[in-house]
Amino acid sequence: MKRNLIVFVVALSLINTEVKAQFVVSLHSSGSVQNFVGVNAFINAYTNASIGDTIYLPGGSFVPPVSIDKGIKVFGAGHYPDSTAVTGKTFINGNLLFQDNADNFQMEGIEVLGNVDFAENIAVNQIVIKYCKISGAFNVPGNSLNPSSNLMFINSVFIGDVTFSNAVNCAMYNCFFQSHIVNSVGNLFYNNVLLYAASFNSPVLYSQFVNNILCNNIFFQINWDNITHGSGNTYKNNVFLMASPNLGTAPIAVNNYFGVSSSVIFQSQSGNAFNYSHNYHLQSPATYIGTDSTEIGVYGGYYPYKEGAVPSNPHISLKTISPATDAQGKLNVLIKVAAQDK
Repeated sequence: MKRNLIVFVVALSLINTEVKAQFVVSLHSSGSVQNFVGVNAFINAYTNASIGDTIYLPGGSFVPPVSIDKGIKVFGAGHYPDSTAVTGKTFINGNLLFQDNADNFQMEGIEVLGNVDFAENIAVNQIVIKYCKISGAFNVPGNSLNPSSNLMFINSVFIGDVTFSNAVNCAMYNCFFQSHIVNSVGNLFYNNVLLYAASFNSPVLYSQFVNNILCNNIFFQINWDNITHGSGNTYKNNVFLMASPNLGTAPIAVNNYFGVSSSVIFQSQSGNAFNYSHNYHLQSPATYIGTDSTEIGVYGGYYPYKEGAVPSNPHISLKTISPATDAQGKLNVLIKVAAQDK
């Protein structure tokens, strides 16, 4: 029943968008549903939400709340152009700021056009960001005396710098990182693609990088030999374009692939910027094997990259809405919805 209700609400949003050019934001709370429209629809839904509630954002651009201080779930329609051809992309037009009561917040299928920031020196735990794109920077600032922990990032794209000054025991699975990762201590990096935009001034991909574990990643950095200013990091089954990269002080390096030509890694890729039109499947997946016996990169590992980064809520793949009602005053609507298994 709940899944059918979700589909109905999303379908209602599509109809409403087509007919009245408004976006319906739905808040699901304790078996009830409230719908909000207008420029502040997301803000109003958040204001009325309680811990554990779920907000559904359709395709469109939404102004975010001033800060996130509740453990809720927020689902969008996705950010890939091909998978959102029917619904449109879901954008958050601004910055997201997490406060200390945002434990257990989860976000899927959304592009944040601004930064994602945590308030300085606060502990926010159990955050999940999945199937999202962060176009700005991602910042967890502080001195690690009161750190955030157990942040998880899955199948997401990070365009700006990622700073973990006040985060520990975090995990990055099957993500794309276009810029630097800074001040990371004791975190996990599995099956990611580190593109590194070479136009940045710093000659290292990682700065102040200590006691992290990095497995099955692809380091697509070609202009510098230094990978990190740090120590005690473990590198297993990663691909490096550099033949002899500097892995910092006292690294543990096991079964890595060094000096791999960029031309033989991906099916289709150029430059050092993430691009929806590129094909990040490996040319030879059987050649580069990870620690878990699957291929390295985003299509292997525990969370293989989902094509189109379609969020886990039911996804609308087809809509046909008549431009006008018929002689009986009925509006013909055809909407096709696909259930998601993850």
